[in-house]
Amino acid sequence: MMRYEHLGRSGVRVSRLALGTLNFGPETSAEESWRIMDSALDAGINLFDTADYYGWQAGYGASERIIGAWLAQGGGRRDRIVLASKVFMRVGDGPNDGGLSAWHIVRACEQSLRRLRTEYLDLYQMHHIDRATPWEEIWQAFDTLRRQGKIVYAGSSNFAGWHLAQAQETARARQLTGVISEQSLYNLCYRAVELEVLPACRAYGIGLLA
Repeated sequence: MMRYEHLGRSGVRVSRLALGTLNFGPETSAEESWRIMDSALDAGINLFDTADYYGWQAGYGASERIIGAWLAQGGGRRDRIVLASKVFMRVGDGPNDGGLSAWHIVRACEQSLRRLRTEYLDLYQMHHIDRATPWEEIWQAFDTLRRQGKIVYAGSSNFAGWHLAQAQETARARQLTGVISEQSLYNLCYRAVELEVLPACRAYGIGLLA
């Protein structure tokens, strides 16, 4: 039986196992990807994770398009999953087609929603830290999307402990929730996150997606 836990300090509960979709498109066909998602849902997995960059070998957004076609098949699929995507990676040739500027965050979210054929994302994650963009600008963009009903929660990925502290303290100053989860490389061979990332997550109530 699948176990469910709160995602960080949020009230939403997600399966202990998540479905990652990095290879949907270049390695896994749409039809096979749909079968994988059906099987995951049947097994009780409700956290589906993607990114606008996933499947880049087959074209930016390939993974999101496959998921969107699966959701469009109906059957209450969208209401049964916690859908997560990411923003940061370069997904175009323009000077602003990457990073965490407010300009890019808002446009990237709208493009992800179109590809995913949904009106909102449950979790919108910053794929990497952007040292060139101030946190005030980043949180302004995320708050705009939240107020518009396009995202529910904000998350991060590949952040250091210091970055999480910066994110949370600037969010707190604006009376915002900040990030509720951090997605990091963490396994038996790579345990560097135990040094600073995990302590920061514990201190701020941030869930870890390993």
